[in-house]
Amino acid sequence: MTTESTILSTWARQLARLGPACAIATADREISYAELAGRVAGYQARLGGQGPEAPPVLLMSADPAEVIATMLGCMATGRTFAPISADTPTGVLDAILDTLRPGAAVADEESAARLRAAAAADALQILRPDEVASGRWAADDWIDSGVADRGYVYFTSGTTGRPKGIRGSLRAVHHFVAWEIAEFGATTGTRVSQLTSPGFDAFLRDAFVPLCAGGVVCAAPTSPLPVGDGLARWLESARVEILHCVPTVFRTLGSARVDPDRLSGSGLRAALLAGEPLHASDVAWWRGLFGDRAALVNLYGPSETTMTKFFRRTTEDDASARPVPVGRPLPGVSFRVLGRPEPGSQGPKGDIGEIEIEVPFPLPGYLGGAQGGFDPGGRRFRTGDLGRIRPDGELEVLGRRDSLVKVNGVRVELNEVEGVLRLHEGVRDVAVAAVSNGPGTVLAAYHVGSAQEAGLRAHAQQYLAPAAVPTVFVRMAEIPRTLNGKADRRRLPRPTSAAETSRGSEPQNDVERDIAAIWAELLGLATIGRDDDFVVLGGDSLATARLLDRLRTRHGVEIPLRVFLSAPTVAGLAAAVTGAGSADPSRTAGHVLAARGAEHGR
Repeated sequence: MTTESTILSTWARQLARLGPACAIATADREISYAELAGRVAGYQARLGGQGPEAPPVLLMSADPAEVIATMLGCMATGRTFAPISADTPTGVLDAILDTLRPGAAVADEESAARLRAAAAADALQILRPDEVASGRWAADDWIDSGVADRGYVYFTSGTTGRPKGIRGSLRAVHHFVAWEIAEFGATTGTRVSQLTSPGFDAFLRDAFVPLCAGGVVCAAPTSPLPVGDGLARWLESARVEILHCVPTVFRTLGSARVDPDRLSGSGLRAALLAGEPLHASDVAWWRGLFGDRAALVNLYGPSETTMTKFFRRTTEDDASARPVPVGRPLPGVSFRVLGRPEPGSQGPKGDIGEIEIEVPFPLPGYLGGAQGGFDPGGRRFRTGDLGRIRPDGELEVLGRRDSLVKVNGVRVELNEVEGVLRLHEGVRDVAVAAVSNGPGTVLAAYHVGSAQEAGLRAHAQQYLAPAAVPTVFVRMAEIPRTLNGKADRRRLPRPTSAAETSRGSEPQNDVERDIAAIWAELLGLATIGRDDDFVVLGGDSLATARLLDRLRTRHGVEIPLRVFLSAPTVAGLAAAVTGAGSADPSRTAGHVLAARGAEHGR
């Protein structure tokens, strides 16, 4: 008999009570608790029987239902699972396989082919979901399974560029899940968004808060992820009550036609944001729409301590706060701000230091045994983030400890520069980096939004010492970030290459000119040629989602992602838009564009 509730046992109790009820809702199907249980039993049968020391199971599937079923199947067999994104680059995939040494992998057809081609996958048992039959099950077997917690592994970018495996315990996941269910009143039928890639540990929150509460996982489409108007429409149609996402995705709602009455009417009552800093402007916009009808919650915590460990229900005061506090720790969690703290204290209020978090469960540490910020005692972690304690006892996070650089011999705090630039009304996001410039170093500011260089430079000069004013300003469609939401400065483009503009031929008609104008806005470039490649110019997945959403709004056509990627140029996209617009009314735009994509591929 189990003496402590687990993710598996808590879900199984809901299964015994709710069997035919919907557990997972996707764009085209609903999966009941009973159907999910059959999938779990199928994976349990295929992955079990190897004993407690069985090697980890790699999960590489884009289907959230199969990922969730595999996770539960691994919990039932006592095997460690390691989810990664289906679009993980080949070099990163090879490094993950070499580090993890999995014994089995659950992968969809495309991912399975990539795994078979990998150098380190010789002895890997690869299971495709369509090869795993649903099995017979009994909820009581999972409620009282008594299987040991073998936990999970999530990979994030290491400082050397090699992926770093973070080990986590399922007990820690249950600690967070139980807190959120109680704090936000999740119960039978509560609908919770799932917008997170399986390769990010927030996926565990998206999946198991609703499933352990008897609610519904509302899985958003992934090709592409809905943003802007598309996100607003999806939240309403999916009747999402609790929204989980990163602030970058959340901010796309700011440019959408959001009807707060319709969203509140469809059930939305809380938005929980984590993974990157929440800004005062985010709070002001949200409260301007919803007031106190829907909570906006700021969450903070590194993957090393399992998802988030601090929370704050934002208030009207946060609409002008700098920075927005991350609040107080979850029950059982404590923290210190290291610097010159008195023994046994959190540290002096107002002093800036490194944040250390202590949790009520063991922290397994990094795969391979690297110490990093983990305390030898196994329950504390030094985050590498700087913070301070406010007079009311709540925590403010001020950036990374390693963000101090020297520019021409002068010490500059990158986070301070970023904080000043964020005060400009035309800046939605920003990252500042020190870049080599011949014999010296200069500061480059990469910014997202409508701000122009002259105005942004004048703004910086008002608040910063001369050495801290960026020399170069580069507009970006999006700031690249690591899996845990921090700015990935290694992926920022060289300022010279980022500022280059097209030398190709100019757009030739109104549709091409309109598309080029959209690209220029999204990518932060002055001019766009009709043969320029969106990806080469820096367009990533989120920028692509915004582009397709903008075309849907302005031209009334639905361009499938695969069609756009088959010819990601202004000319190619204009042809797809024109073809969809002139299609026979009896055929959908999707049919016309799919045919065009097939022709292009021949």
